Amino acid sequence: MRFSVLVTAGPQRPAALTGLRTVEAVLRSRHQLHCVFFYGEGVHLANRLARRDDDAVCVPRDWQRLVETRALPAVVCVGAALRRGVTDAAEAHRAGLHGDNLAPGFRLAGLGDWVEALRGSERVVHFG
Repeated sequence: MRFSVLVTAGPQRPAALTGLRTVEAVLRSRHQLHCVFFYGEGVHLANRLARRDDDAVCVPRDWQRLVETRALPAVVCVGAALRRGVTDAAEAHRAGLHGDNLAPGFRLAGLGDWVEALRGSERVVHFG
């Protein structure tokens, strides 16, 4: 079965961690992960500068580690990301910004990519 996952929960919401654990479970199973799409407050999970001061679970860091090590199809909504200060080098240059903060392995794209993911999936799970 092909799964796509929509993450709209920000880093402090329990659903962001539940989404992470669900994706890990799908990866361990015989199912396929088609797409993980980050939208709304979920785009903060792709901010490579997001950290916690204590030794507690750092959900953005854990998402980023999973995306990079497993080469996940991790897509961040470009509009939602730019509104929240998350950008890649190309968008930063285009907008005249002095830096970028999109974590490695993530890519910015429009909502059309999410629509295509929906068409190519048998199941969709939302964490928000």
